[in-house]
Amino acid sequence: MEFSYQDKGNYFRGLLILIGKDNIIDENERIKVIELGRKLGFDPKFCSDAVNDLLENEFIDEKPPKFSSKDTAEKFFDDAFQLAIVDNEMQIEELEWLKSVAIENNLEDKWFDKKLQQSTNKIKPIKQLN
Repeated sequence: MEFSYQDKGNYFRGLLILIGKDNIIDENERIKVIELGRKLGFDPKFCSDAVNDLLENEFIDEKPPKFSSKDTAEKFFDDAFQLAIVDNEMQIEELEWLKSVAIENNLEDKWFDKKLQQSTNKIKPIKQLN
């Protein structure tokens, strides 16, 4: 799938925001974000620096990314859900933020809930959003 430069930037920024939601960057999260950033066409050093500076970077806009197409948004969720559970649990802050991304991109609740269920079958139970 081909992404615009704006979508690539939003995609990577979204992944960074996601891993920072619990204020802890696990080594597996670090590796996965750098790998995904590289696949998006970003330099691995840039990705590594972004992850290293994430928790201290007050300039990262935490608003949910808006993608140019539904397909791009859905692809983001494939990677975002994998990233969120790389540590075998999903924090409520991560879940709430992902839900806000789904809303921003006009993805249906039913679609989001199905994707969430598919992604979290093997991790600790999490509280459902109201």
